[in-house]
Amino acid sequence: MMWTRCRVVTVVGLAMACSSVEAAAFQDGPTNGVGDGAETASPSALRTLQAAPVTDQTIEIDGRADEAAWQSAEVATEFVQLAPREGAPASQRTEARVLYGDRSLYVHMKAFEPRPEEIVGQLTRRDQRSHSDLLGVAIDSYHDRRTAFQFSVNPVGVKHDVYHFDDTSEDSGWDAVWDVATEVSDDGWSAEFRIPYSQLRFRDESTQTWGINFVREIARNQEMALWSPTPRSANALVSRFGELRGIRELDTPSRLELLPYTLGGLERAPGDPENPFHRPNDPLGQVGANLKYGLTPDLTLDVTLNPDFGQVEADPAQVNLSAFETFLPERRPFFVEGSSIFNFSLGIGDGDGANESLFYSRRIGRAPQGSVEANDAFSEADDRTSIYGAWKLSGKTAGGWSIGALHALTSEESARVAPEQGARYEEPVEPLTNYGVLRIQKDFREGRSAIGMIGTGTRRDGATAEALKLRSEAYSGGLDFRHRFADERWELSGYVLGSHVRGSPDAIARTQRSPARYFQRPDAEHVTFDPERTTLTGAAADLSISKVAGGYWRFATGLQTRSPGFEVNDLGFMNSADYLTHWGWLGYHHNAPQGPFRRWSLNLTAWNNWNYEGAGTGTGGNVNANVQFQNFWNAWAGVNSNLETLDAGTLRGGPMFRREAQTNFWGGFGTDGRKPVQLNVNGSGNVRPASDSWALNLSPNVRIRPSDRATFNLGTFVNRRVDDRQWVGKIETDAPHYLFGRLHQTTIGVTVRADYAFTPTVSLQLYAQPFVSAGRYGDFKTVANPRAERYADRFEPLAPRRDGRTYYADLDRDATEESFDDPDFNVRRFRSNAVLRWEFRPGSTLFLVWSQGRDDSAGLGDFDLSRDLGNLFGVAPRDVFMVKLSYWLGR
Repeated sequence: MMWTRCRVVTVVGLAMACSSVEAAAFQDGPTNGVGDGAETASPSALRTLQAAPVTDQTIEIDGRADEAAWQSAEVATEFVQLAPREGAPASQRTEARVLYGDRSLYVHMKAFEPRPEEIVGQLTRRDQRSHSDLLGVAIDSYHDRRTAFQFSVNPVGVKHDVYHFDDTSEDSGWDAVWDVATEVSDDGWSAEFRIPYSQLRFRDESTQTWGINFVREIARNQEMALWSPTPRSANALVSRFGELRGIRELDTPSRLELLPYTLGGLERAPGDPENPFHRPNDPLGQVGANLKYGLTPDLTLDVTLNPDFGQVEADPAQVNLSAFETFLPERRPFFVEGSSIFNFSLGIGDGDGANESLFYSRRIGRAPQGSVEANDAFSEADDRTSIYGAWKLSGKTAGGWSIGALHALTSEESARVAPEQGARYEEPVEPLTNYGVLRIQKDFREGRSAIGMIGTGTRRDGATAEALKLRSEAYSGGLDFRHRFADERWELSGYVLGSHVRGSPDAIARTQRSPARYFQRPDAEHVTFDPERTTLTGAAADLSISKVAGGYWRFATGLQTRSPGFEVNDLGFMNSADYLTHWGWLGYHHNAPQGPFRRWSLNLTAWNNWNYEGAGTGTGGNVNANVQFQNFWNAWAGVNSNLETLDAGTLRGGPMFRREAQTNFWGGFGTDGRKPVQLNVNGSGNVRPASDSWALNLSPNVRIRPSDRATFNLGTFVNRRVDDRQWVGKIETDAPHYLFGRLHQTTIGVTVRADYAFTPTVSLQLYAQPFVSAGRYGDFKTVANPRAERYADRFEPLAPRRDGRTYYADLDRDATEESFDDPDFNVRRFRSNAVLRWEFRPGSTLFLVWSQGRDDSAGLGDFDLSRDLGNLFGVAPRDVFMVKLSYWLGR
């Protein structure tokens, strides 16, 4: 089941839509969202359930409630639909019972079904979404009406667990150690859960009252039913749970868990036989451990020593021709699990700025930032920085304080260099670095209001940082708040932040010249580039008011700003500073069935941007619509318009440039997710008529379920673009010359995923992605008048002569030629992973992993798929074979 909440899209993004927040279901099909206007379940109609005591040894986890204790337990029933018809009684009867023992909570759920042959259960690996029926229980053991631990299972025993926070948000990376068994019978199916208290968080009190809710999903008609009804229009989840009462005299669990691991493997890679560092067969070996310890009933300490993430799927290939860094999502388990408490978004919603955050965990263990320039020498460096260790402290106190602290230490990395003559030596490429984050929040009014603070810090070894022109210290932090009012239908929220970085003059000069600010811009009157500076300080703020619940309509508006000196990229992720943005959004969301529709929505957005000099840097708006039909097909479309405006980044440190108007468009459809074959097609593009530039992207994806234990996904993407002002470079003579070319680029990629589950605990996952991109430049030009009214007047055509891979042109008209390299490119990459995973006991896992990578490049510029794929697979691969065993020790 999915709950949805409306969130605002960035002011420079493409779409404004309601984003889904997964709460209890794990389905491939579409979901229903916020606001059909019917408050069918009164928040005052609190449902309660009495837990019955039991001795742990008397309960066998087999899916059957045949022990006597189950018959004495109170029954939760009368489930209510959330979808498709909110407020209606569930179409099928469901019963739930709860027992509590000395060490564990026990839950039994029975899903009655008059047509058991229609029960759907897809066998997958743990936590994978599938088209399946579902039973689940969510427990607010803090009883703070904000957080909950959810445990769900499908009819064939596939587990799913989720941590809920901030009432409606979730952390699907959270993994607990618990047991469940299912049974399918003539009158339906049932699930029996054993949830150790060590996996929950509760207060040390003689009598416990917890929030609780039960969910059932029937896949064949996408019905979702809850025991404690939660109206979609309320934009609430945990705060609408019922209560579990009667739990008495629980001993606080020790909550000590240890997860040691050992790893062995072999890396085979091509290389130059003359290279003394090349090892055709390089053995791998490593040991490490994770520890989890409950310091108090409220606070948990997680520690990882020498972590390894070899089983994590490879990042997809990309070609980035912009001035900005590519955002890559976090996949490493230690940083994914429990990450919700450190979330502090800097962007506005789900558009271009959605990934901007004060804490970006992939900074920890990043690729080394330095490089070695060793002519006529061989060199070798690791492709990632080693993490010596990391710890995080998290929890929530009885007084409503949420606390999160994290620290990580990464090693100094050095490249090994073997010169043609002389002794070998090492040269640092990454300094020893400490990273830290502290996040604190205090809830008021049962979580309907809150204030919080956050702080981040990065400290690098000074001498090495100075040699590499990296900042030696970086700090950021501030305060945030949120307040629900008007019967919880409206929310006021915001934050105030500051940042401070320090380092050598070279390091801070790099910061001033970075794409986020371009202090060296010659026409800037509000900032000054100072090559002698050793610090930089900035600020950011956000204020918004939103209608978040009640009825069909949603509304939001706000202001956001960042000063020119704001910088958080040492431990955060941000692309831009020096702006003030005002935005507004209006949405209408009808999620009750109406005529041919199961749901539909329409959204409108508008924004204006200025820099701190007062120049307008962006004006635009968009409209988009989403619909789900009664046959469970989906469709979506939208259009976005950005008006002509001045831009400080086009010339990458040069004067402001008048950027032509642009129109973006997108759309697509998806077929019925309940079927064995599902097709989704996405299309998007943009046009800039003034420069005769355009782009088209098509991404079809087909998902096939050939059996009840196998899933196959084949996705392709084809991108074609023509850009008349693609950056080539800057050439300095008596004056700077900003060089552009007309780029014709074609990119094709194929992503293949195959999953096969032998049992609920044994699965095989395959991933492969060949990627080919080619770009050819022509119509070279230099900037003549960057603010000219007519697009053609902003450039001066260039007719360079070519000699091999080099162009020559007389830029100053003085009979002296300057040169620049041919920018044409062909990029070919292949990434693959094969992972066999066996959870041989709860929390303990054996991984067998094979990963392969191939890389090839050329400067031809033309696109020839057959040739490029042939060249790609003609390259010798880098293969890594690995066996990893982790063993869970705990209670």
